[in-house]
Amino acid sequence: MRRQSIDAADLFHGHIGGMDVCAQALLIAEKMVVDGRLKAAVDTRYAGWDQPAGQDILQGRRSLAELAEEVLARNTDVAPVSGRQEVLENLVNRFCG
Repeated sequence: MRRQSIDAADLFHGHIGGMDVCAQALLIAEKMVVDGRLKAAVDTRYAGWDQPAGQDILQGRRSLAELAEEVLARNTDVAPVSGRQEVLENLVNRFCG
């Protein structure tokens, strides 16, 4: 709503438009859930949290200090993995068109 839109009709149309946008977004979200590709990408990206070490971190059984010591002791040098943000943005945008 704009500050100049103070008439009752403006408020009415503004709220109707907002409800329409929310309804359309819900329909799009349902299509995305049924499609499953976004969920598959998220599941793949965060699969490590389902492993024992990831669960230990989530459950508070391992501290950040312990993890740092372990990484230093192993001399771990893991190459970064792309988050594929652009691919995922394009996937989401396909549902909105």
